[in-house]
Amino acid sequence: MQTGSCHCGTVRFEVDSGIEEYRRCNCSICRRKGAVMVTAKKEDFRIVAGEANLSLYQWNTNTARHYFCKTCGIYT
Repeated sequence: MQTGSCHCGTVRFEVDSGIEEYRRCNCSICRRKGAVMVTAKKEDFRIVAGEANLSLYQWNTNTARHYFCKTCGIYT
């Protein structure tokens, strides 16, 4: 199992099967933040704390969902 969190630790998650793919997104938000995307099976991923503290940002195309912690602002 792999675990992760935002910087302040309010939002925490677990992935049972491991990470399947790492990649970089070229959208303006991800380039600015230096974000690396990871892919895991949806059924193996769960938020264990802080789900109510997530906020969602989407472009008008609704193709990508950018969740971030309301407390520390980290893209999670």
